[in-house]
Amino acid sequence: MSQTNAIESINSLLLQLPEPLQVEALHYVEYLTSRRVGVAFQIGNRPATPKRNGFGILKGKVTIASDFDAPLEEFADYQ
Repeated sequence: MSQTNAIESINSLLLQLPEPLQVEALHYVEYLTSRRVGVAFQIGNRPATPKRNGFGILKGKVTIASDFDAPLEEFADYQ
């Protein structure tokens, strides 16, 4: 299948889908393109942001109180 035929087939199938599924297909194509190119890219006015997954993604955004392990007054009778 030539590239032109593939693009025409994709376009004809996309036009048959309801709009929410067309948007989902667009997001999937953006995902595939970003994985292929390896950089963030932009379609229209919406910039794509690279997603960070794994350990350390919330570093600096979560804090724990200094008295986190201190006994609670409500449970003083049980200690």
